[in-house]
Amino acid sequence: MSEFEEQAALWDEWAATYNESSLGPAAPAARALAELADDGPALELGVGAGRIALPLAQRGIRVLGLDASHEMTRRLLARREDLPVDILIADMAAFEAPCPVALIYIVSSTFYLLTTPERQISCLQSCSRALRADGRLVIEAAVPGTSALPLEEGLYVRAVEPGYAKLSVVAHDPVAQTLRSQEIRLDETGLRMLPVTRRYTHLSELDLMAQAAGLRREARYEGWSLAPYRAGCPRHVSVYSVAGEHRDGFRDR
Repeated sequence: MSEFEEQAALWDEWAATYNESSLGPAAPAARALAELADDGPALELGVGAGRIALPLAQRGIRVLGLDASHEMTRRLLARREDLPVDILIADMAAFEAPCPVALIYIVSSTFYLLTTPERQISCLQSCSRALRADGRLVIEAAVPGTSALPLEEGLYVRAVEPGYAKLSVVAHDPVAQTLRSQEIRLDETGLRMLPVTRRYTHLSELDLMAQAAGLRREARYEGWSLAPYRAGCPRHVSVYSVAGEHRDGFRDR
């Protein structure tokens, strides 16, 4: 089974209990992405159930949402109504957009679900090909070694409520830069186990990968407020453009 097929099966399994609220409010991200997208269209890699795509579409940006999981995107379609959001089932490591896009964005550390450097670089190459000459790629992710992405192994208690408990077991491979997690949920129906593997990238590594894919960094922010990134910030929002096509007037804060 390919990694794409594994991801599709994994997130089909996650879909029934996926909790978007655990990822924080969507409005700040949608507002910032709408500013960066101009008139669109935008492409979201790992669109899931539409946490960001739907509020971005409410701002008048046409969105193409790419995902591996039919079940996750089925949840999105059930909520779409008449918003301009379309779905593409494809591997985000190797995809072709149906048309050049103004913005590609990957949020909530979804880039880390590509579990080898080869697949991560392939994703960035696909993004470079899909962007318009004046387009941008935006990656939001946790910074390794901070409170948002601790690199310690162990057993973590995520939630304890009457009749319900959620635990995570985490194993860290510092050589491969992978975190293998098993989420364990216990309730009156029994035990449910949901695995996930992530390969984190350090900031300088991500910039080098992007450069190898024909992209260059325009800006890096500490979050969706678009305040400048400072050392030690737990999350980053990095903006890349097609190399040689740096847009005039961009607010590089």
